[in-house]
Amino acid sequence: MGAWRSECLCVIALLVIAAPAFATTRDDASYTSIGTISLLPNTQSSEVTVRATLTLNGKPSYVQDSTGGAAVYGALPQGLTIGDQLLVIGHADNTETGLVLRDSQVHLLWHGSPVPPLSVTADEAALGKFANLLIEVNGRLVDTERDNGETWLRIESGFQTFLARIDSRRGNSLLPHIENGSLVRLRGVSSLEPRDTRYQGGFAILLRSAEDLSVISGPPWWSLKHLSEIALLLGGLIIAAHLLLVQMMKARFRAIMAERARMAHELHDTLAQSFAGLSFQIQAAKKIVPKASATLGRHLDLALDMVRHSHSEAHRSIMMLRPHCLAEGTDLHSAIQIAVEQMTEGCQVEFRFTTKGPLAQLPLRATDTLYRIAQEAAANALRHGRASVLEIGLEYTATNICLIVGDNGIGFDPKLAHGHGFGLAGMRERVRALRGHFIVTSEPGAGARVRAEIFLRHTLGVRLLSALHSWKMAYGERIHRMLSREKPDAL
Repeated sequence: MGAWRSECLCVIALLVIAAPAFATTRDDASYTSIGTISLLPNTQSSEVTVRATLTLNGKPSYVQDSTGGAAVYGALPQGLTIGDQLLVIGHADNTETGLVLRDSQVHLLWHGSPVPPLSVTADEAALGKFANLLIEVNGRLVDTERDNGETWLRIESGFQTFLARIDSRRGNSLLPHIENGSLVRLRGVSSLEPRDTRYQGGFAILLRSAEDLSVISGPPWWSLKHLSEIALLLGGLIIAAHLLLVQMMKARFRAIMAERARMAHELHDTLAQSFAGLSFQIQAAKKIVPKASATLGRHLDLALDMVRHSHSEAHRSIMMLRPHCLAEGTDLHSAIQIAVEQMTEGCQVEFRFTTKGPLAQLPLRATDTLYRIAQEAAANALRHGRASVLEIGLEYTATNICLIVGDNGIGFDPKLAHGHGFGLAGMRERVRALRGHFIVTSEPGAGARVRAEIFLRHTLGVRLLSALHSWKMAYGERIHRMLSREKPDAL
């Protein structure tokens, strides 16, 4: 009897345990998967029963099973959480934006855990294959907008641009500040509804809470803002370096001018005074030399001429070292005109001075270089060329300045003059230091012409045009003279 009771109790226990399984098996036969409903013709009057997992609780709510996702319109029981297993009975509506269950009755089967999202790309989500499903996608934050308690995030991923939305009831207040350009990972329900995408043909991510948004990395350093800041910094450094270089060059030039002034004072106080003293001593010696000693008198006259010539050269060198008329701010043409008029005063020399183009304020170094070249060229024309006509011209343009000094003297061969003396070599070195052009054209018996060109703007086009003009000036006149000599006399 006791054994029979034990067997009965075991059978009853097995039936109690197996009853839910049989009920589940029986109920499963009446459930329809979301994927199967999506393949049915669009009949809103048909009522379906779906067992699915809650992925988003709201208006509408979203559920999904292993075959797809759906939007649910209807009253939901209180106390539902993400991951709960639900029994949904409603009217199916297959729309372009996915499956919708309208006028739904929702029953809680049991509390469950959230389902993991599907990791997809933005291109795949834009095709609409994952409508109403929980997905995970990466992209870069472009902009953030807040409107009526909702936060909209504009995301870029490859060639796709999409939106992510979160409202205040789902953790908007806890959404952290994220810099534009940051790489983020979003987890939420993919929606194709126009009210969510704000434009046809795209998709949107409906975030459930602030935890659905995570930052993978910050914005790249080569962003437009950073590049602009770097450009401004480099521009400031370049301007500062340029200003510093200009100040250093001015300080160096002032130091050179001060040293020249000091040397001029030294030469004036020592060498020039010594020559003057020697001249007085030789003149005194001539007075006491016996008249019968003609040879000694000739030697004293020669020595006196040499001393006077050396004194004149020393005085000219002192004047070259101390151009009093060339203070900073003095115009170049006035300084040259005054200096040459002082040289030719009392001489039978016709001096012509011309200027072309609008006068421009030149750098001090360029002004000093052209002034000294004009002095040296004029002195050579008067002392060595024996010229009776001296012409000096200044040509101003927007890109350069050109000094031309010509005479009608005896001329010379520039090839034979190369390497002899310091006049031409010094002028050439001065112009070369400023990256300019220096040309000397002369022939025996045909005078001489000195041309010095200094650029105010060192561009490639300016240099090419100037080189062409310099070649024309150097060889054009020579070719013209050769052709004119070979031309037969007119009958």
